Amino acid sequence: MRWFFPVVVLAVVLASCGPSASSGTGPGQVSQGQSQSTAPSAPKAIVAAINEDPKNMWDGINGGGGGGSREIGHLLNQYLANILADGTAVPRLLAELPSVEKGTWKVAADGTMEVTYKLRPGVTWHDGTPFTADDVVFSWEVDRDPAIPNGNQTAVKLIRSIVALDPQTAVATWTQTYAYADRLEHREFYPLPKYLLETAYRENRENLISQPYFSDGFVGLGPFKLLQWDHGASMDLIANDNYFLGRPKLDRIRVMFIGAPSTGVANLRAGAVQVFLPAGGPDFADLESLGSEWATDKKGTVYNESVRWSYVEIQKSQAAEPADLRDARTRQALMLALNRQELAGAIYGDLGTVADSWVHPSLSYYPQVRDAIIQFPYDRARATAMLGSLGWTPGPDGVLVKGGSRFQMGLRFTATSEDQAAIVRDYWKAVGVDVALDPFSNTQLRDASARASFAGADYTNNPLGGLSAVRKLATDQIPTSGNRYAGTNRGAFSNAEWDSLGEQLRVALDDNKRISIERDLLRLFSAELPVLPTYFELQSVAVSGFSGFKPVTGVPHTGQIMHTTNANEWDLP
Repeated sequence: MRWFFPVVVLAVVLASCGPSASSGTGPGQVSQGQSQSTAPSAPKAIVAAINEDPKNMWDGINGGGGGGSREIGHLLNQYLANILADGTAVPRLLAELPSVEKGTWKVAADGTMEVTYKLRPGVTWHDGTPFTADDVVFSWEVDRDPAIPNGNQTAVKLIRSIVALDPQTAVATWTQTYAYADRLEHREFYPLPKYLLETAYRENRENLISQPYFSDGFVGLGPFKLLQWDHGASMDLIANDNYFLGRPKLDRIRVMFIGAPSTGVANLRAGAVQVFLPAGGPDFADLESLGSEWATDKKGTVYNESVRWSYVEIQKSQAAEPADLRDARTRQALMLALNRQELAGAIYGDLGTVADSWVHPSLSYYPQVRDAIIQFPYDRARATAMLGSLGWTPGPDGVLVKGGSRFQMGLRFTATSEDQAAIVRDYWKAVGVDVALDPFSNTQLRDASARASFAGADYTNNPLGGLSAVRKLATDQIPTSGNRYAGTNRGAFSNAEWDSLGEQLRVALDDNKRISIERDLLRLFSAELPVLPTYFELQSVAVSGFSGFKPVTGVPHTGQIMHTTNANEWDLP
């Protein structure tokens, strides 16, 4: 019964998106003295949910939207290009994708590039101000500024300069080849309004992100506009009548912030929430029974998408405890000690698929890289022997000891990985490792310094794809006080060969060359095991009561595909 109150609240909230209760009429009813022909139609409205209240609207900066709040970015803003559900790149703020054939993408013999970005005409910010090439130039300057704790600077740092030729044309000079310069999306180039932010940026760039613009004062380019933000509870969005792809079919979307997965499921089942946007929120196990119900009564659909790989990230910095975690042989032994097939089965049953890397077996190029991936099948005896060869021997209570120190380590987990962490702990305990589980809340996830600070291991995940793996484990992504803990490489893996191969992968234009580089990356990954892959995650998304939602079936060149990329097409039946 603990979930009943939120359901009632959300049901009332949804009703409030329709006609006013003071009119004495409900949706579809006509008041006295009002003819059917003049009765106002009820607004088309749905209620969505995410697992947190976004701290701000720019998810790339410290404290920015993680989890499901990234989906809001495509509701309220737009980007030079978008990646559709099937992985196809399409122009959005651009009139067309730059191309070699059209002469808008020129690659010099030394690898430098000149890319011409032609902007779509008629695009305006939510307040009606035109979006121009001056905004593109300003956005590039801010996005790459070291004073701005933007964790998504990999691409923009490769751009030496951008100049505005005219209001609709910006030309970028790149210091080296970047294979995806034609499709810069939300994790590569974040559009900002020069006319609203330039003064604040010039006067005090270190405090730019504290501007109201990134919170209640947000002005974007997306299909919906921010109407009200009730911090800690919900966000109300209304249709942007002047959206450049046409007015959205929905009039309003209320986004609820629901941290407890059980509460989210209860609201989905009651029809008070029509979609719970990932990541975070109810997972496969939470939604399994609801999916079965909906398969029978046809009230909705639960989609299962393969978009991420899960792993245990091992600390490899000087802070690692025990210090042997920095030795790849220790990490290999810990990998052998895990029965990952049982782990995948415990979470997903027959749908569980063990991961040995970031390349899912269903991907078209998997057969071309498969032999470069070293597998570590469960072998407790071999794991014990490897640890013994490193000087770890069982103590009186069975815990491994070396030089008088016990093999003790922490294993951090979030609300969505508690069961997985417990299973990992038990397998490692069986080979003599004393593991202390360390719960990490959504609030703590917002603390960049705390998130980067762990001495043992962290159960986490990353999007599929080689470029995402390269970014995740790059040396320049190690969070430090100097970069205000903005990096993603929280386990502090640092390998010159990995960084070099990553650079090569980013600049390779030929598909065969890219596959060859990724093979080398996979070999190096298997040897070093900076993270211990467990299985491929199934991201479950529950949807009911509206049309136009498209489940993710493709893999983007970086990051994750957002379900809201076509939210302007969502509609009520």
